[in-house]
Amino acid sequence: MELQTEDIANVRLIHIAGRIDHTTVQSFQDLLLPKLTDCTGETKKALLDLRGVSYMISGGWRILVLAVRQCQRQQGEMVLAALSPFLQKIYPMTHFDTVFKVFATIPAALEHLSPTAAYVFDGGE
Repeated sequence: MELQTEDIANVRLIHIAGRIDHTTVQSFQDLLLPKLTDCTGETKKALLDLRGVSYMISGGWRILVLAVRQCQRQQGEMVLAALSPFLQKIYPMTHFDTVFKVFATIPAALEHLSPTAAYVFDGGE
């Protein structure tokens, strides 16, 4: 499991790749949550790019819930984008559609979070 961050205007884009299973779920939490400490109001919003996640156990979803709640407590916002084919199959079964805003693409998520970030984003889909 790998996690890389990229700040685009007022959005922290967090690319997550690999397997989130019983051997990596704790490191996923340890790497992700500190990246969200400045997810506050308009200052910094968070976007998780999940297109590279090939597998995720329920504990990974639990960490995503912790992450979105952390941002909400800080008056910030976190959204998910570009779910991998595996996650696209699983997501409807999680019933987390009331917890997460999910966007098909990174540009669509950026447009929702920050038109400025969407404008300066140079990554491809």
